[in-house]
Amino acid sequence: MKLTDISASFVLLGAIAVTPAYGASVSFTPIGSQLDKDAINDLEVNVGDTIDFSFILDTSGLTANLQSLEILSPQDPTELLTLEVFRTDGDRAAFSEFTGNLIENPPFGIPTALFQRSDSIGVSPNSTLEIVRATYEVLPGFKNDGLPDLAVTVTSAIDANGINVTSLFKPASQGLDVQPAPVPETTSLLGFLGLAALGTSSLLKNLSKRV
Repeated sequence: MKLTDISASFVLLGAIAVTPAYGASVSFTPIGSQLDKDAINDLEVNVGDTIDFSFILDTSGLTANLQSLEILSPQDPTELLTLEVFRTDGDRAAFSEFTGNLIENPPFGIPTALFQRSDSIGVSPNSTLEIVRATYEVLPGFKNDGLPDLAVTVTSAIDANGINVTSLFKPASQGLDVQPAPVPETTSLLGFLGLAALGTSSLLKNLSKRV
């Protein structure tokens, strides 16, 4: 399936949103935190680390069952290696119909999939449901480039009355950039070692006096 009606600018603005959710949403944890000057949340990691993600659907604020949901999700394979991804039993029970397709000309230039879920019953309003669990490994090529290495964007949501409720998903997107953990500065490290040595010396002196 081709996705041709979502502009790169829309996805870029949405995927870096980090505003807390006050309505319906599709989000994941860990959410990371703001570690630099760009808009996207960051997660400090090291090469070889594994990260377990949980993706949650929240239907707060909806007035009818959610019957159809489309989620756009880019992932940078040069920074995160997929070890395992699976739909939860709850997701399978709520949405009997499911498809996932790679899109052409992805906005960030990295593999991006469009996941579509639907069911005649769906998910009731004001409820939360874990829909996906995933485990990724941090690869040697990861870097802090200010772009999402993993993101989700709700591109369509239809309720049981046939009403398009996509606008009720706030924020519509969430993104995360993995980046290297900072290396302590040499001067700071030497200062720390000096304080440690001083503390050890004082401790030895006190012990010798008591003996």
